[in-house]
Amino acid sequence: MTISEDTIKNAVLRYHREYDRYLKLSARVAEICRFEIVEGNAIRAQVTFRAKSPKSLEGKLRRFAASGKRDLPNVQSVFDAVRDLAAVRIATYEQRHEDQVVQLVCNRFVDLRGAPPSSERKDKNAADSNNFYRATHVEAFLPEADVIGTYANVSDVPCEIQVCSMMAHVWNEIEHDLGYKPLTGSLSEQERGLLVSLGFAVRQGDITIGNLFSETERRQREHGGVFTDVYDFVARVRGWFPDIDFGRNAGPLYEALQPIRLVSPEGIRRLLTVPEPMTEPAQKALNEFASELAAQGEGRFTLDRNSSDLLLVLLLPQLARHIISSSGDAVSDGVARVRWFAARFQEMSKVDSGGPS
Repeated sequence: MTISEDTIKNAVLRYHREYDRYLKLSARVAEICRFEIVEGNAIRAQVTFRAKSPKSLEGKLRRFAASGKRDLPNVQSVFDAVRDLAAVRIATYEQRHEDQVVQLVCNRFVDLRGAPPSSERKDKNAADSNNFYRATHVEAFLPEADVIGTYANVSDVPCEIQVCSMMAHVWNEIEHDLGYKPLTGSLSEQERGLLVSLGFAVRQGDITIGNLFSETERRQREHGGVFTDVYDFVARVRGWFPDIDFGRNAGPLYEALQPIRLVSPEGIRRLLTVPEPMTEPAQKALNEFASELAAQGEGRFTLDRNSSDLLLVLLLPQLARHIISSSGDAVSDGVARVRWFAARFQEMSKVDSGGPS
């Protein structure tokens, strides 16, 4: 036997004792993914999390024992082998956002050594025409700066982050529940055939959803009046900055502009003196501001020249003071970043004009 009954029993007992750590970790990772990665970059997605139940762990270990494919001689080997006790799923509305989300996840979290984690993309249809499983997995740990206070005891606990489209998630979950852990024996030929049909429908669904949101953005660009939400903001302003991932960092910028009533493209455009397209002059302004920050040793945040930071730097000459005064004390991390840039810009402007620093 590759895993004994005593090992299964003691591993499940240990997990019962430590369950709160895994639940706490998965909730915190999901919070970061939801607010910093998804909402902060104006990506339509759903973020869910879970800690595997002790009963599910026991079932998984018993399947290991029955298959004889895993050698788990002691309790620690179980925890070394089972890496998805804490898990977060990011299901994007559009397939095109999957790779972007994976990159943002790898930039935000670390591996056990503190380096950026690696990702594993799984698209089983490439090797098996009947298998439509598609997702990217990242084994992530909280960075050192996040492992404080109540999270001090999860520094060595991994969280599996799975990224896929919502349509892919539908097929993944149904196939997992029916095929991976069948309750009534092996799947029939008809069930397998229906899963294949569903797989083709899911792939077509990804294409349809992408086309749907492209049409929605076209309509929003032609729509007048105030922004309805951050997605409308991105759709109607991104055309000013061709070839730029304008959605990146757009959430906090949109949030920071709301209190000062910059709620329409027309209102924002009146404050900008550069012609369209604005990418080149905006990147020049960003580079100059970034150089000034570096010269003064200001390194808390960095500007991203492939993001809505381009609009931010164009607005700072007119709005820095207003952004600082209107943000208040209870702000998100993203808005705090916008306010920090506004404060640094205002300080530098006072120095350049000979005023008090």
